[in-house]
Amino acid sequence: MVYSVHLQSQYDRRTVKDKQYPYKGGDIYVRKFYRPSDVDVWAYSLLTTEKFVHNGESFEVTGSHHVERCGRCDGSGKVSCPSCGGSGDQPCSTCSGKGQIKKTRQEYRHTADKVYSDGHREPVYNYVDVTYYEKCSNCHGSGRVNCYNCGGDGKVTCPVCEGYGKNVHCYEIEQKLGNKISSDYFFDANVEKVAELVDTVKLYDKWVVKKADFMNVDCADFFGSKLLSLRQKSIAGASFTEESELASALDSFIGEHKEMTGSTCHMLFQLAEIYRTDVWWVQYTYNGRTYDGCIAAGKDGKERFYAGVSPITELADKWLREAKKKVGGVGTIKARDLLEKVEKLHVYGRNTQQLGIQDKVNTHLNTLYNLGNDLMFWLIALLGTPFLYNFYSELNPVMRYVHFVNDPAWAPYGWVPAVQCILFLGLLWGAKWIVNINDHSKARHRTVFGFVFTGMGLYLLIAVGLLAVLLGLNYLGLSVITSGIFWLIWRIILIMLMIAVYICLIAYALIKWIWGLLVKLWHFIF
Repeated sequence: MVYSVHLQSQYDRRTVKDKQYPYKGGDIYVRKFYRPSDVDVWAYSLLTTEKFVHNGESFEVTGSHHVERCGRCDGSGKVSCPSCGGSGDQPCSTCSGKGQIKKTRQEYRHTADKVYSDGHREPVYNYVDVTYYEKCSNCHGSGRVNCYNCGGDGKVTCPVCEGYGKNVHCYEIEQKLGNKISSDYFFDANVEKVAELVDTVKLYDKWVVKKADFMNVDCADFFGSKLLSLRQKSIAGASFTEESELASALDSFIGEHKEMTGSTCHMLFQLAEIYRTDVWWVQYTYNGRTYDGCIAAGKDGKERFYAGVSPITELADKWLREAKKKVGGVGTIKARDLLEKVEKLHVYGRNTQQLGIQDKVNTHLNTLYNLGNDLMFWLIALLGTPFLYNFYSELNPVMRYVHFVNDPAWAPYGWVPAVQCILFLGLLWGAKWIVNINDHSKARHRTVFGFVFTGMGLYLLIAVGLLAVLLGLNYLGLSVITSGIFWLIWRIILIMLMIAVYICLIAYALIKWIWGLLVKLWHFIF
């Protein structure tokens, strides 16, 4: 037998809280409650469980109302504007508070002189951009405009009293519905050998809430016989009179639930239920070994067999042990195949162990794939980079043309081979990183070497494509531009290093001078 004990309690919780809202005139109730403790929350007939729309409702207490001057605005109905801080103005958005707007116009000016061989000079005129400033038309040059929130007044309507200067204070009762559910299960020692049955019974323990009848509870929806179903305002102990664990569990639940009641929480009703599910124990022999199982009715009322340790379970465990041993070497593919066979058996309780081994298999296969990428990266880096350097330094027809039509002594020209090699290596590394972060364990290869060779082949295709793109950009003249950018960055780095060295030397000399001055001052005084 499998027994289930359930107890649900529905509570009505009531608390007193302060409430205030703007006083707009008119009469109010005569005040007779001056403290929250003066209000007896249970003297009021509030909502019942059937009339609740939401889980909580609030009700004002008649006789607790009184009018007070608003503490936020001190009765004036106005408070300082939060946008301008009470100043009434703010920076102009058109000129950003500067009062002037920067503009540009073109002027025809003398920009240079053309010098002839005989020393004669002629002025050269061109259109140039001239910057000038105009007074902002929005703020008339002041840089400040009236605050958009308060219109320049510096004050806005008080959000607490809404400008009336007074508030009505009162008490309100907040009513909430709450519930507590307790469950326990009892079964024969033989059932413990069939964990699937126990988990299935617990899974069926679902308390259903109906919208039409708030918090009305249906029975647990597993198939069984109802031994007790009792609904009362408050269930007393010893309602289930049998001397058993069931009665003790139900009495324990009743005691725990009653401890929640008090001055702010009253019991509305309680529902106690006890179910019994019949289980037929089965023992059978296969190949000279004895196995255990049981037959019980499921959620749909149909009987099914729940297997404990069975021949299929032993086979699945054997395959899982073999798969765990083979992970990490050339037998990783065999481990993957064994896991797939275990999954087809649908053995209860083996999912966690199976997933743990599968994660190790996937990690190792991805490592092998990435190993192929890394090997091909170093092969291309060691063999392809010298070829690329020689191409740009000796065979590059574009660079020959550039040397012919420009000054060959220009510094960035000599940087072209090295810069292109650096770009090529950077692209290779980026491609390797992108390929390695993807999951490649789903590929179907019969050996682990298939993952290595696939990784090498795919990376070779990517590297050839990157090389083709780089050489194609060379014929567009972009190699000269990138080399010039690298040369400029290097010059900036050198200048920054030189400035840093000079700053350190100056700081050292200054510290040394200050230290010497302090030493002389010390000897002079003492």
